[in-house]
Amino acid sequence: MRGTSHDESGAPCQDASDSRVVVTPTGEAVLTAAVSDGAGSATRAEEGARIACATILESLEGYLSSGGRLGHLSKDDAIDWIELIGQRIADRAEAEGQTPRDFAATLLAVAVDAEYALCMQIGDGAIVLGNGEEYLPVFWPQNGEYANMTYFVTDRRAAEQLQFTTLAGPIADVALLSDGLQMLALRYNTREAHVPFFQPMFARLRAEAEGESQQLASALAEFLGSKPVNDRTNDDKTLLLATRPLPAAMEEAIAESL
Repeated sequence: MRGTSHDESGAPCQDASDSRVVVTPTGEAVLTAAVSDGAGSATRAEEGARIACATILESLEGYLSSGGRLGHLSKDDAIDWIELIGQRIADRAEAEGQTPRDFAATLLAVAVDAEYALCMQIGDGAIVLGNGEEYLPVFWPQNGEYANMTYFVTDRRAAEQLQFTTLAGPIADVALLSDGLQMLALRYNTREAHVPFFQPMFARLRAEAEGESQQLASALAEFLGSKPVNDRTNDDKTLLLATRPLPAAMEEAIAESL
């Protein structure tokens, strides 16, 4: 949802998001998802955000479709993909007489199968994983020297800022959110997720049939554009949620891993 500050200035929504379910050669379904927040000071930020999301999901899909396993994917692989994003943005910038900084954007990305959850992040925003009871941010939003600064995939040293981890164990709930929702979804004093923000949303999502629910997406958009939310943040807001039912044994394993 476009932030109220962008409504007032006429600027476009500079967030982007996408998700795909990739079927591996062994028939396993893997969720891949990405969220990117274009820098407010960048003139082509929304394009940079779209390139970042499309490139990272394309890279993950290529790796998984060729038989790659999440448990074997390394940070070096992820760095190669971050550098590919930077190169594609640089090529676009050069072709249009711009600079890469004009396309500056953050990046959150996940890939989740039955055994692992791979998470990577450059910049602010958050990836939150949970099991219905507990919700934890995988990384804390990155800020630079000052509170209103962060890092971008277009930075010369973007690879050095990449946060990367692979978590073993089944994951039931996955949330990716841009920094416009950080003050609502995170507790800064304890560096935790604000559980009451996530529990009702995932409870509602679990009641839906498999696949993307347009009705629920519309309800979520209405919530993100509501006055109570806009009173707390005037920035663009993106929230991507995914859930799956798990056997009781898996739920116990999740509780133990968290």
